[in-house]
Amino acid sequence: MGRAGKRGWLKIYEIYGVQEAGPVAGLVWQATALGVGVGLLYFYFSTCTRALAETVKFVPLQAWGFFIGFAMGMMALMALCFIITAANILYTNVVLRHKMARRMVGMVEDWSKVDSVLDVGCGRGHLLNTVALRLKKEGGGGRVVGVDLWLNGKGTRKSMASTLNTSKLEQTQEYVTCKSGDARNLPFSDQYFDAVVSALCLNNLGEEHGRSTAKAAKERLKGLQEIIRVLKPGGQAVLWDLFHGPEYEVKLRDLGMESVTISESVPAYMVPSHIVAFKKPLNR
Repeated sequence: MGRAGKRGWLKIYEIYGVQEAGPVAGLVWQATALGVGVGLLYFYFSTCTRALAETVKFVPLQAWGFFIGFAMGMMALMALCFIITAANILYTNVVLRHKMARRMVGMVEDWSKVDSVLDVGCGRGHLLNTVALRLKKEGGGGRVVGVDLWLNGKGTRKSMASTLNTSKLEQTQEYVTCKSGDARNLPFSDQYFDAVVSALCLNNLGEEHGRSTAKAAKERLKGLQEIIRVLKPGGQAVLWDLFHGPEYEVKLRDLGMESVTISESVPAYMVPSHIVAFKKPLNR
């Protein structure tokens, strides 16, 4: 599974948990229910086949045996698929997020020149705190600001308070600030940050229109343009996103960005993802 620095995976899970715990629990529950069903059919296989053969007499006993055996096999396969999906979500939310956050931070060329960083779509703060830990290591007065659309009240998915609490657990609270804002209309002035990072955020923009539609692509472009706007000339941005890495690479080149690079495809939530990095020209 790799290394997690000095903290270890259990500590990381304790701090961040799973951003979408509900679906994981639902998948595990369904897999368990199917497993119980397979077990019951296995133990009562003969009883079930005889009962069905006596009830529907024109279907032979062997045919019912085949049918129940086939149903058991399909139920077992579905249970396995649910378990694999739940494990993939857990892996992406805990292990992969940590690995990719460290990789993204490592792609920023010179942290000694970085005083202000923006994390677009910071969520529970995994990347946010990884950046803060790097700023802390530098020993300067740098700060990282996390922006997200916080959902409050009943049925909360995430809250600013829980994100700020993760920074306390990571002992980075002196380096972290959170604000509410939309990635398509960031609440900052032009040329504000030395660096911008974002993980699994931009792919959500315009998803209500359908991921492959022109409207959704237009919304993602707005997000890219906002990142460029708030980035200082000469500043660097590193983005990790699902599906659309190649699209971002083309758009960033069209927008005149420099040193545009794209990583290899990295499976996340069982779909392709990429890291895209670029620099804003000094004359922009």
